[in-house]
Amino acid sequence: MHDKKGCMVKIAVIATALIFVLTSSVSVMSSTLGTSSDVMVLNASASPPVIAVNTDITELRVDVAGINSSIDLVKIDMSPLGGNASTIMSLIGNFTEGNISGYRFNYSTNASAEGSFHLTINATDMNGNYNNSESFMLEVKRIVIPVPTAIPAMTFISNITYDRERTNVGQNATTDFFTATEVIDNETYYVINTSKPTGGTKMYVDLGNKTVTIRRLVTEPGLADLTFDPETVMLDFPLWAGKTWTNTTKVTGMIANETGAIITINATAVISGAVTEEVNLTVPYGTVPCLALELNCSFDSLGQPQTHQENYWISRVDNMILIPKSERYINGNLTEELELIDTFAVKESAN
Repeated sequence: MHDKKGCMVKIAVIATALIFVLTSSVSVMSSTLGTSSDVMVLNASASPPVIAVNTDITELRVDVAGINSSIDLVKIDMSPLGGNASTIMSLIGNFTEGNISGYRFNYSTNASAEGSFHLTINATDMNGNYNNSESFMLEVKRIVIPVPTAIPAMTFISNITYDRERTNVGQNATTDFFTATEVIDNETYYVINTSKPTGGTKMYVDLGNKTVTIRRLVTEPGLADLTFDPETVMLDFPLWAGKTWTNTTKVTGMIANETGAIITINATAVISGAVTEEVNLTVPYGTVPCLALELNCSFDSLGQPQTHQENYWISRVDNMILIPKSERYINGNLTEELELIDTFAVKESAN
């Protein structure tokens, strides 16, 4: 009986010692693997965040700071894009954000498949501490129209497939695209001028850093004369299916409704843009991959809702922006439809 009790005591001592050893081992292992609180990962992003498949290149960037040790390696998991799960990012400089200082890393890539891809950063310091909790999204689309460095001055020849002025249908329209300028309130604007056998449209626009803004729209004969103050965003680059934007501005002037009655406008308008889909569009010019874009100007006049809508099919061909098709609506009624026949380059470009 005494021997049995002694044996049990020995077993208990051995078991306690074994638990201590295992606990110590786990503690050492945990210390070796490190914790995310020792490594700060900030501002993980892609620029641009949306790219065209097999065409565009995006720069993946991240800022990393070590709390108690210098940074050793920064890796990014590129396996969602078919790359290496431990792709090493390059050190490109320093960063300071508030009281945090560290290093900036990058990696540039394209993509060979469409989709939404979740990319994860794994940063490690010299002590083996790590942080793999930060990630970001990269969107890859079939068509993306990037921010233009310049918009070439062009002349478009289009077939008039529908027009409020019936005698224009079947005739050609000529659109001079960024070929001339005019002054409004001491400011110079580019003119997009569409002329038809009867009537036409002038849009007075400007180029921002990533936008095309519109100041005035005039449609003859007597269909619309609208001024936007301040000028409002017409195109918000880069463009891809699913992108939207909204602005509010003061609009003054007039539109003619479907009966021909003149409606005076002096109201606050909501200007919304939406890229609705990717489409292969066939027009007399040919079959062109395009983004379908809706621009809508809505406001109230004498208590009645009014809308002026323009639809554009936009494409990028050899670094040129083409508009193979366009439509205009007033209060939901189609007033004009144009389909591209041919284009001609003009020497000057808008910058």
